[in-house]
Amino acid sequence: MREIEDILVDYFAGEELSPEESRVLAEWLEQETNMRLTSTLQGMRKGIGIRKRLHREPERGMRSIWHKVNARSGRRRLFYQYSAAACLLLSLGMAWLYWGTSDMRPEAEQVVTTKSIDGKSFARLKLANGEVISLHANRDEVIVADSFMKVENTNNTLVYNKHTIKKEVEFNTLTVPLGAEYNVILADGTKVYLNAGSELRFPVVFSGNTREVYLEGEGYFEVAKDSVKRFEVHASGMTAVVLGTSFNVKAYADQEHVATTLEEGHLKIVCGDREEYDLLPGNQVCYDRGTGESAMKKVDTKYYTSWKDGYYSFNEMPLEEVLEMLSKWYDLKVFYVDEEVKEYEFSGRLKRYDDFGYLLSKFEETGVVEFIIKDNVITVRKK
Repeated sequence: MREIEDILVDYFAGEELSPEESRVLAEWLEQETNMRLTSTLQGMRKGIGIRKRLHREPERGMRSIWHKVNARSGRRRLFYQYSAAACLLLSLGMAWLYWGTSDMRPEAEQVVTTKSIDGKSFARLKLANGEVISLHANRDEVIVADSFMKVENTNNTLVYNKHTIKKEVEFNTLTVPLGAEYNVILADGTKVYLNAGSELRFPVVFSGNTREVYLEGEGYFEVAKDSVKRFEVHASGMTAVVLGTSFNVKAYADQEHVATTLEEGHLKIVCGDREEYDLLPGNQVCYDRGTGESAMKKVDTKYYTSWKDGYYSFNEMPLEEVLEMLSKWYDLKVFYVDEEVKEYEFSGRLKRYDDFGYLLSKFEETGVVEFIIKDNVITVRKK
């Protein structure tokens, strides 16, 4: 009879098992240490999901599974990589949790709605004269119209169109509350996507040789090219300098780390008064406002920019960071009963507008963490 590791390799690869192999697998699952994994095995075969990782090395036997799976034909290589990861997971007694798109959920499944987002696009615009205007995605309107400037609100985007040059510099401030999002097209054509809990201060019209804006929170910039006027984003001690490119800046006031991630083009980063970095696509610079330390690393940009496209993608991210990210979008507060759960790591992808209660229930299926929700407060503890 084959070893259980060989049976697992075939099972996760979608191969048909013999009656005897199925019996051995069932007996293995009935063992106390593996029982809670039974309900998720079918999902593993689909190769979708989010996993919890513990900081332990895989056992020798599971390393052999990895080599066996990778030795398979290239035709199904990607599928087997998922399978190998699942085998490693099982050997360590870890748990997987799964969710897919809404059309993959069973029709009979009953989901209790806790908090959902249906494209909440609204913001507040503060003009140079102090006037504050509420902006809504479903309300197309002209905010300002004169011989100098026309400002329109249309399709969840604030659009600035200049007519003439004005000598005095006037600043507007666009504030996006928690649980919302909004976009703005500046007078030079630069488009900025603002995430929940963010604020952008910018001149109505850029003058001089520098285009400067000030960000608190998170924004994705698609900078209009200008060979003469460089574009600068100032964000909590970090300055991004560019002539034309696409990049993400994350600089929330309640977080120590400021991060700039370059997706396209060329970027210069200045951190505090000390460090300068020259970024190429795929580079990220992180700056710690508390210590003043900074560093550059290579990253997969989708994990830092996908929010603007309607979903969150993350890889081996601590639960604390996942919930920190989601809490701003769903406007929730998080409290931890057990500190160690903050370090549990997850990987996966989720829709930005999915029901939050549904997402939390999938985390709970790991059997290692549970959530208590009351009003806008989530209490997290070990299960």
